[in-house]
Amino acid sequence: MIKLFASDLDGTLLNELHESDEVIFNSIQQVLNKNLYFTIATGRDLNGSLRNIGFETLPIYKICMNGAFIAAPNKEILYKKEIDKAFLKEILTQFPNIHFDCISIDHTYVQGTKKEYIQHFYSSNIWKNLHFSKEILEGFISSHKFECSLEEILSKDILKLNCRVHDEETRIRLDNFLENHKDCVTNAPFEKGAYEITDISVNKGNAVKILADYLNINHQEVAVYGDGGNDLEMLQMFEYSYATENACEEAKQYAKEIIGHCKDHAVPLHIIKTLSNC
Repeated sequence: MIKLFASDLDGTLLNELHESDEVIFNSIQQVLNKNLYFTIATGRDLNGSLRNIGFETLPIYKICMNGAFIAAPNKEILYKKEIDKAFLKEILTQFPNIHFDCISIDHTYVQGTKKEYIQHFYSSNIWKNLHFSKEILEGFISSHKFECSLEEILSKDILKLNCRVHDEETRIRLDNFLENHKDCVTNAPFEKGAYEITDISVNKGNAVKILADYLNINHQEVAVYGDGGNDLEMLQMFEYSYATENACEEAKQYAKEIIGHCKDHAVPLHIIKTLSNC
């Protein structure tokens, strides 16, 4: 019997527009109605990007920033893991022209201007074909602080670094830099060309295990859902693991089973079907 459902958001639980809807919320509510547990397991942070899709106030557990942070429904912090400050200083100093998102629990700190950030935001493959209204975009970056100094960023507990690099030469330099620091950080991007940097110990699979142990749930009673490169450990670690039809090839290889496409609500419907057997 499955007692804990853990799902990635983009490309998995959310629809093809990276939005939530009644089908998704209904599946989560059905889990809660049976006194079982639901957690998101996402690369997103707790701030604007969750608020925009209606997940910020849901009474569920939240694994965010690829597992660097776990929060209970009452917002109690169950786990957090910061990036080493010496590494943080070095990467920000070595790559001053990269638009890093330096993400803490409460805010995202950015060294560039808001205008530069928005221009760069729309170059991301995941967002470039979507047409955000000004209101939605402002909500997405509502917790961002721009034009931050290096000293200000280093004074904060940063759990995750996000960026996207388009210049090939810079990308090669950054890849080599991360390879030389693989003893302290890991890069687990949701798609090729993106960077999602956390402490070496952080991944979604470890975070789901931490949460299951906290809830006294056997790992055989956990179902996980994913689609991207940052879901691989999670899909590999658990027996009941499911990748969407639109998942990357590696995710499909690690998953126990491939279900339908996110645009067809494959994950919410699979959760409801699983609940019928509980």
